[in-house]
Amino acid sequence: MALRLALALVAAGLGASAGAAAQEVRIGTEGAFPPYTYRDRAGELRGFDIELGNEICRRSGLDCAWVVNDWESLLPNLVAGKYDVAMAGMAVTTERAKMVAFSLGYEVGSNAASAVLMQTGASTSDAPHVAVQRATIHEGWARSMGYRVSTYPSLVAAVEALFDGRVDEVVGPQAFLEGVARNGGGRVEIAELFGIPSGDTAAAFRKEDRALRETFDSAIAEMLADGSIDAMAEKWFQAGDGTE
Repeated sequence: MALRLALALVAAGLGASAGAAAQEVRIGTEGAFPPYTYRDRAGELRGFDIELGNEICRRSGLDCAWVVNDWESLLPNLVAGKYDVAMAGMAVTTERAKMVAFSLGYEVGSNAASAVLMQTGASTSDAPHVAVQRATIHEGWARSMGYRVSTYPSLVAAVEALFDGRVDEVVGPQAFLEGVARNGGGRVEIAELFGIPSGDTAAAFRKEDRALRETFDSAIAEMLADGSIDAMAEKWFQAGDGTE
């Protein structure tokens, strides 16, 4: 009798452990796009998307790990199975939606706050040589304007091209470029602020991973309703570019 009871208790314990095991989810991000996702001086991932992703996982009972990936191959590597979700301040576009499925938007699309960064005191041009991060809405905008465009794998590399005098301007997200201007020792300045039509900001999933996408949608809807996402946005976007 005692042996049977002991075995029953062991079996129950094993069952409880198995039932309580959280689903493991890998989230791909760029890690170089403040204030959405970046590494702080200690090398830790921080940012709006990082905090949001961690809270979605906590509320959903998921065991999540972040995978840093370069921007240009973020979606191809998602489709290839190197991670399960992509979160990196990504706007929904028609072209991207052909490749992946998107979650409920956690930032409403309208006009993406964008800026032009130039060397301080430089003269403007009607046909500037513009640096942009590759595969972004800013690349698409600059090409549509007929500018001479050089693409770079990261915003940091694009800004370095401006400092080195290889380009006339950098076009990119306002928050990031304003941070560069603040921290640039007076060498660069914001020449223009404008908006680029943009879709909602959302998490990306493989099209077949409907259950995981619905899990994220449920948590995002809850957080939109209870004000959590608004509070995170106020924290990260009022703080500047996240690098100070």
